[in-house]
Amino acid sequence: MGWRRFPVPDFDHRPLKGLDYAPPEVIPRDEETRIVAAASEGDASVAGAYGVEPDAALLEKLSFQGEYRQMILCALPGPGAHLLGRSLAWFNQRAYVLDRNAADAKVLQNWRTPRTHNTRLGPEDGVTLDRAVIYILSGRILEDCDYGNRVMIDAKWSPGDGMAGYRIVAGCDKGGDSFHDSCFTLSWAA
Repeated sequence: MGWRRFPVPDFDHRPLKGLDYAPPEVIPRDEETRIVAAASEGDASVAGAYGVEPDAALLEKLSFQGEYRQMILCALPGPGAHLLGRSLAWFNQRAYVLDRNAADAKVLQNWRTPRTHNTRLGPEDGVTLDRAVIYILSGRILEDCDYGNRVMIDAKWSPGDGMAGYRIVAGCDKGGDSFHDSCFTLSWAA
C-alpha cells in the first residue's frame, strides 16, 4: 500500500501572522480567586480570558519550562461552551486544559499535535465543556519537557452565527510574529 494522507481539519493560519506580541497582563491572585468564584456561581459578566501566574509546583509536575510559561484562566458563562484547538507549527505542540491553578490540578484534556505541521490539536471537532472555569497552558514539545509558548488573548474574535466567544493564540519562536503554533477558540450561544 502506498503512502496515505490522513485528512486534517481546515485551519486558516494567515490572519495569525504578522501580529505584534503583547503578553497578557497577569491579574493578582485575589482577583483570580474572585473571578473563579463569580464564574462558578453563574456570573456571565466575568466571562473572558485572563493571564494568571501559574503555580510553580504545577509547572514542575507537568515538566513545563522556558521563559514564557503563560497560563490563561478562561471564565465562561456556564457549562456548554465549546473549545477547539488548532496548530500549524513545525514543532509538535501540547496543550493542558486544567480545572484549577494549583499543584493538585486535574488535567481535563492533554492535547498534542499528532505530528509536525499538523492542524489538529485535540479532538478534530473540539470538546464541549461541562464547567464555567478552565485553565490553558500551551507549549512546544521538546524531548522530555514542554517549553512554554508566548500567548496572546484575542477578545475581539467572534465565531459569528449568533455565537459569542474569544480565542487564545500562541507562538513558540521568540521574536517571531506568527501566532499560529497553537490557537484555541472558545465559543457559546449568545
